[in-house]
Amino acid sequence: MVAKKLRNAADEIKELLGDYDAIHVRRGDIIKTRKDRFGVNRTLHPHVDRDTHPEFILRRIEKWVPSGRTLYIASNERTPGFFSLLSVRYKLAFSSNYSHILEPVIENNYQLFMIERLILTGAKTFINTFKEDDTDLSLTDDRKKNTKVWQIPVYTMDEEGT
Repeated sequence: MVAKKLRNAADEIKELLGDYDAIHVRRGDIIKTRKDRFGVNRTLHPHVDRDTHPEFILRRIEKWVPSGRTLYIASNERTPGFFSLLSVRYKLAFSSNYSHILEPVIENNYQLFMIERLILTGAKTFINTFKEDDTDLSLTDDRKKNTKVWQIPVYTMDEEGT
């Protein structure tokens, strides 16, 4: 019964979105850093923080998503307005735009995740944060499954961390 309600909510949102593209932008839990013994910040995913910032997202997805399209963004980013720069090229949509549909059926974050997965898979073009296989479109080339090697984060295009 719950699964059907979640599926129905996703279908209703997809219908309202119409013809749309989507990106999954995983940030909060994945961009954590820690200092090494010399006090230098290191991370397991050195490019993710940079590659999931709006100015880099715009550069990365322009070859896959034409200007003017509706772009559904599923993300765990908590900063209000973080993705607003993307609105110079796209009509942005988030789960929060559909709270009237979601609030009656969502009881926890896992259920929201499931609905968003259904919405993402219904997009004309879907871009994930990480590439899971060679045919996937992704925001970063960093591997999702890492080798547990802590590296200096890269924030610029010149590959020299700042």
